[in-house]
Amino acid sequence: MRRPSTTMRNWLKTATPAQARALAEAAETSVPHLRHIAAGRRSMSADMAQRVAHASNAYGPRLNQTDLCEACGRCPLAT
Repeated sequence: MRRPSTTMRNWLKTATPAQARALAEAAETSVPHLRHIAAGRRSMSADMAQRVAHASNAYGPRLNQTDLCEACGRCPLAT
């Protein structure tokens, strides 16, 4: 299983700045917060992972909730 920071970092590398802003706005967060997650300075809650995963369907490459949150990756309900 990949680390959540690696997943977020790879997404931000491939996304355009407009896609990153749109994702952050749809997920009710900010691009700097997503960059902190990508750098490993912050972790993502299950709630935020779900919001980001749903928002990514419309903006850029699709993200999976279980890849964004360590707790979601271990949860039998999320898999």
